[in-house]
Amino acid sequence: MKRQICLLFILMLVVFTTNAQQKSTSEKSDQASNHSYGVAVDLLPIVMSATQGKLGYSAQLWYGYKHIRFRGLIAGFTMPDKLMGNDDFTNLETTATAVIIDYFPQKDFKGWWFGASFEMWNNSITSKIDDSSHDFNNYVATASLGYIVPVYKKFYIEPWGAFHYVLNNEKVSVGNTEYKTKKFQAEISIKVGLKF
Repeated sequence: MKRQICLLFILMLVVFTTNAQQKSTSEKSDQASNHSYGVAVDLLPIVMSATQGKLGYSAQLWYGYKHIRFRGLIAGFTMPDKLMGNDDFTNLETTATAVIIDYFPQKDFKGWWFGASFEMWNNSITSKIDDSSHDFNNYVATASLGYIVPVYKKFYIEPWGAFHYVLNNEKVSVGNTEYKTKKFQAEISIKVGLKF
């Protein structure tokens, strides 16, 4: 599953990059400003995983038209044990995939944006009681907002935050203890990206 998702994102990147190059040469400059393509990396999964001695990753591809941006996202990270809320479990690893729609009040995909998304989190967690590994999924609705700051030419930084609501109630039970993802979660982070 993870391999298929990675291949899909690589294919999307090739298509978006090729299409962006064609658009820039075939459209007038005023029409081209209505369309944008980009890639971004979220630093939170990388930093969070590093605190656990693990490798985290994040990749986002996006296409924007006028004031709307469509994003595809994949991220993999390991949650620090201190943030899990249950000392009987460890090594919570998550692969998150999402489809996101953002709205920009300003043109040219800079400044404030507001977004909504549907996400799937594929999780694996280890019980400290019997050292067994357990897989479970979360389906998540998310509201987010951020701010794009152009830095140099096509390069930008993007501070952002999100509120997540877990839609399902899947849990992992081992002996007399259980792990269940918190229904409401919040996060803040910063992304770095390129806009074509």
